[in-house]
Amino acid sequence: MYLLALIVPFCLAYFILGAIFSLFFDGKLPSFSLSKSARSLLVIVSFALGVFAIISSVSDPELGNRIEHALGGGALASLICFLAVKDTRVSIGRFQFFVFVALIVTSLGVLNEIVEFFLQTHTRIIFSGNALDTWRDLSSNTAGIALALAALSPFVAKRER
Repeated sequence: MYLLALIVPFCLAYFILGAIFSLFFDGKLPSFSLSKSARSLLVIVSFALGVFAIISSVSDPELGNRIEHALGGGALASLICFLAVKDTRVSIGRFQFFVFVALIVTSLGVLNEIVEFFLQTHTRIIFSGNALDTWRDLSSNTAGIALALAALSPFVAKRER
């Protein structure tokens, strides 16, 4: 159930981010291809399951948390942005892609930490024992973003309108 609660928002984010990129850069709503979207959703689910498998196999909870934020946060969210851009055929340059994705995914990481803080403050759910964990989480997200953007940015090419 926990895994499903994480995968569904990632899949929804694919469509939301596709719309945001298309509206912002092309000034129109995107048209999603059923076959491309299905393939991208399969990639998103597979990546998320792979990250979950890796995290589950790590015996050190602190290291597992670092991997979760780097791969399951920064890298996966960057991959979702990349798939949304490619599938909607947004006209965007590499530098624009790099900056926009870094800002979006960093914002999502900060939002995640705010939600963790709120839940830990108002429920009995414990996410971390100290504030240092938040900085480590954000640093791990940033590392994941940097790795993903280094790998994905070369495959983004501005299209002629």
